[in-house]
Amino acid sequence: MKRFCLTILATLACARAASAQQMAPQIERSGPASLAAPTWTLAAGVRTMYVKDPGLDPFSTDDGLAQFSLAGTRAIVHRDNLALAAGLELDAGSTAATARGASTHLALTTFSAIVEGRYQPAWRVQLFARLSPGLLHGAASMTDLSAPAGAGLGTSFDTFSLEAAAGGAFCIAVLPGSRVGLWLFADGGYAWAAAQHLVLTPALGADQNKAGAQDLGTLAPRGGFFRLALGLSY
Repeated sequence: MKRFCLTILATLACARAASAQQMAPQIERSGPASLAAPTWTLAAGVRTMYVKDPGLDPFSTDDGLAQFSLAGTRAIVHRDNLALAAGLELDAGSTAATARGASTHLALTTFSAIVEGRYQPAWRVQLFARLSPGLLHGAASMTDLSAPAGAGLGTSFDTFSLEAAAGGAFCIAVLPGSRVGLWLFADGGYAWAAAQHLVLTPALGADQNKAGAQDLGTLAPRGGFFRLALGLSY
């Protein structure tokens, strides 16, 4: 009886080992390694640009301009652990202050195309360099609250922009049973745009001749930036 029990236990152990060997390739195929070289990526976060130009002073108490950043890319070429991706990016933010006794507001919105080179040394780690030509739209306004009707002045502009950046990403989680990964992105670089001469004029209306134009000088909306974002890849 004892020999019979030992035989059964040995048979069960062999069957368990064989089953584990058969399942190993399946686990390997369905594991996190399948997240290597993702095709689609969508990321959203905060981009902080530092504009040293004195033209920002009427609109801000410091040099920082925080913006909401949204980017979507698709890898169009894969080769080993290298990839070339293209996509679109939106950066939008505003700042407000007081100048010449009136409240001021400046909003900057950039819509860009993305060309990105990627290097993925491990499935959890990704390094990238990005070039983003785009269109920058700016809107500046000034409101004199002491005026009888609250005189409002404003102007807007559109200009070409170019951004160069480099950074990295780290996969912090994988959706079980899928190729969807949650990534933390960090990158920094420089954003350039042509200088703009800001002359704020009153809005058209019956009282337009009661307030003169305000010349706030030249603003060069360019500078270094740093961005942190969370994203999904597939």
